[in-house]
Amino acid sequence: MYVTQASWKSEIFQSVVGFLPDWAQGTALGVFVLAVLAAWAVKLKRKLAYHRAVRTGQPIPEAARGAQGRGADHLGSYAPRPRQDDTTA
Repeated sequence: MYVTQASWKSEIFQSVVGFLPDWAQGTALGVFVLAVLAAWAVKLKRKLAYHRAVRTGQPIPEAARGAQGRGADHLGSYAPRPRQDDTTA
């Protein structure tokens, strides 16, 4: 008989939940499931916004792209000044 072994993720989750009292184990499991469902919903919402923007020919929203931009995009007043090419040399 072939028995599959649990993944390392489920082993860690079971060991962490095993330390909790019985009344907290159900709550921890519920919070974990809620977090997974929320992450799935956000991912689905971004995917739908991306496809809707592509279909209508609109620019793709930043949140739908999933990109955070570059570090220089968030420097504000600390950003270096743009260089001006010196063509007189």
